Amino acid sequence: MKPKPQKNQGKSNKKPTANHGKAGHNKKPDYKQKFKSKKPATVSITIVYKQQAGNIFYFFLQENKPNKPEIRKMIRQKKAAEAEAERQKIKQEKEERIKAYKKQRLEKTKAISKRTQRGQPLMKDRMQLLLKQIEEMKRH
Repeated sequence: MKPKPQKNQGKSNKKPTANHGKAGHNKKPDYKQKFKSKKPATVSITIVYKQQAGNIFYFFLQENKPNKPEIRKMIRQKKAAEAEAERQKIKQEKEERIKAYKKQRLEKTKAISKRTQRGQPLMKDRMQLLLKQIEEMKRH
C-alpha cells in the first residue's frame, strides 16, 4: 500500500474565489462613466406642407440629421472633392510648364533656322541664343 499524501495544513492550492482573498482581484475595471455629460445634438427640422382640396394644410416635421452611412458618404465625397481639386491643380501646373517649354523651343528653332539669302545660317541670332544660355547658367 502506498502511503497517503499529507494534506496542506489549512492552505488550499486553488485560486481564491470572489468571496475569499482580495475582493477586486478578478474584476475588470469599469471604464464606462455612469453619468456622461451629453452634448446637445444639433438637429435641423424642415416643415413640409401639402395642400389638399380646399384650405386644409397638412404639416410634416422632417429631421435632417444624417445617419452614419450618410455621414460616411459625405466624408468620402469631401475627400474625393479635395483629391479632384488637387489633381486639377497639378494638371494645370503641368500644362503651364509644357506651354513655357514649347514657347522656348519655338524661339530656339526660329533662331537656329534663320538663313541669309544665299542659304548661309545667321550667326547673329545663334550668338544671342548662346548668350542667353550662358546667362541662365550663371543664375543657377
